Amino acid sequence: MSAAAIATRERSGLTNAAIALTVAAAVASFVISPMTLAALGVPYEAPGGSFLAKLHPATYLCGLALAATLAGKPDPAAFVAALPRRYPGAAFFVFNWALIVVFTGLFQHTPIMPLTDSFFCAVAMLALYEELDESAQVALRRLLHLVMLANACLGVFEFLTHTRLTPFIVGGKLLSEDYRSTALLGHPLLNAGTAGAYSLMLFFGADRALGPLLRLALILVQLVALVPFGGRTAIVLTLATMGLGSLRTVADVLRGKRFDLRIGAALALGLPIVVGAMAAIFEAGYLDQLIERFTDDKGSAQARIVALQLFEAFSIEDILLGPDPERLASLQNTLGIEYGIENGWIGLVFQYGALMSGLFVAGLFALLWEFWRRSKVFASVILVDFLIQISSSASISVKSFVFNQFAILLLVVFDARAARA
Repeated sequence: MSAAAIATRERSGLTNAAIALTVAAAVASFVISPMTLAALGVPYEAPGGSFLAKLHPATYLCGLALAATLAGKPDPAAFVAALPRRYPGAAFFVFNWALIVVFTGLFQHTPIMPLTDSFFCAVAMLALYEELDESAQVALRRLLHLVMLANACLGVFEFLTHTRLTPFIVGGKLLSEDYRSTALLGHPLLNAGTAGAYSLMLFFGADRALGPLLRLALILVQLVALVPFGGRTAIVLTLATMGLGSLRTVADVLRGKRFDLRIGAALALGLPIVVGAMAAIFEAGYLDQLIERFTDDKGSAQARIVALQLFEAFSIEDILLGPDPERLASLQNTLGIEYGIENGWIGLVFQYGALMSGLFVAGLFALLWEFWRRSKVFASVILVDFLIQISSSASISVKSFVFNQFAILLLVVFDARAARA
């Protein structure tokens, strides 16, 4: 066998390895939560331990997939050089991202792993996903549908049986009194936000390979799962967006426009069942705790207001360049927001300072533009929904996979090219 043939076979093997690693990384982003790692004894979020344990397995898999992709190219240098032209928004984000990582490590002397782990998979998947062939993209899309379905079903099961797959641990503390499910994704708010975004993607036409009845069933399962996940913002936003998005269709039907009879039959048969089930669940008291969260949020809304008092406690210089971490932690404990500032944007300011946060957010919007321009119509609505949700929790200001998971779903499930196919 000639040297050229051997090199071609090796590149083919590396390409197959890159495909397998890319699919594994995307799935691992959803099925391995920080709580799963804690249950396995990995100090992913806990203090101490090796810095290698502070990176999610999906981050390692993405790194290996990128390495295999590069090694499988005839001219790796040309491939890397072309990336900024192919992904200008991502290139701008990576530049600003590198600035804030260097600033954090050299001047604030705080861990850089939260910044690295929270966004790396999203950036890497932009390049990795487009290197997949069509069959691999379809397979990954189906796997994500299965993962989201399994996550919703597990969340409902945990809620009904008062059990959990993994202990609910936040900030190193076990929360045994919280009723909300953690399922595969981990934190209930992360579950609720991701389930809400995924159901909106399905509602606005993601993956046309799905039949109308299967699509409707998947949406209903996600909506039911929002109850055990208990995310009030996600519930209100998802239902309101679907309600507004349905107005035109309802008006067209009332004007006599034809519609799929299978959908009509499913709604006619399914709605009474859903209403009856909801009534039974309400009578059994399963919704009492969710309703209580709307009437008594345990100080959650007050915590967001209290967080604004931090601006009065620091000087302009501290706000611009970032306050002392120890003093910030002490004030958060004093104000009763030790679990984090429940607003991702304000959290960024007090973690890294307004100047670096401003650059980082500009890069983040450029990165979102990269995902948006690859998505189908109504991606703007889903992006607005996501931005509102991360404004109601610590989200992007702490170590979290919320951005990675949303970006992967938008890229894989809401892909405009898949919709055309």
